Amino acid sequence: MKQELLDVVAAGQSREAELESVCVDAPADAGGRWAAKDHLAHLAWWRARAARVIDAARMGAEPPPSVEDDTQNALIYAETKDLAVAAVSENAKAAWQALQDAILACSEEDLRRKHPHAPGSEIWETVPGHAGHIGTHLMWWYLEQGDVERAEAAELWAYGVESEAFPEPAKRADATYNLACFYSRVGQAGRALELLRQSFEAKPDLRELAKRDPDLDPIRGELAPILL
Repeated sequence: MKQELLDVVAAGQSREAELESVCVDAPADAGGRWAAKDHLAHLAWWRARAARVIDAARMGAEPPPSVEDDTQNALIYAETKDLAVAAVSENAKAAWQALQDAILACSEEDLRRKHPHAPGSEIWETVPGHAGHIGTHLMWWYLEQGDVERAEAAELWAYGVESEAFPEPAKRADATYNLACFYSRVGQAGRALELLRQSFEAKPDLRELAKRDPDLDPIRGELAPILL
């Protein structure tokens, strides 16, 4: 398992280079719209935290506290939006190194320890999720640039990484749901609805998220029957 996770890290680094290549130094957007470097900073923060979670589980130490995603994402943006690209890039590389070191320090048994913030999950499962996270942020970036083809390729790559790591439908339900949200955003209702059906069947709790998820607003009318 360890080598497989290290391979995922290497694939994630390679894909993140695509995002890093479009980062430029510029003042933060007055309206709070994320630049490419804001996506990179966001990914680096969460990846470094994942490394700390793995280290804590391995050593039997207190893990980083649980955080609410939207609140934490706003804090990350506020703390990093004025950083130069060089500093953001350095943090991103350091986070990759921390994650790789955390994996290398683990035994196979360590990697199967329970995740402190994800009931029913083991700590190794955080690694493919962070690779998929990159694809999703690339997707958002490309959509903002109007490049639907590259956006789709990035989201399909993310889905592929997580599907390979999690063959059980319940474990990859979130990735299936995210892919459905992409197709909703770009107006492909049929593909979105089929993927949503799959995700709901594998993880029924996702229905509650779907009821309030703005990504699904473009297909809200077609979605209603399968939310029942």
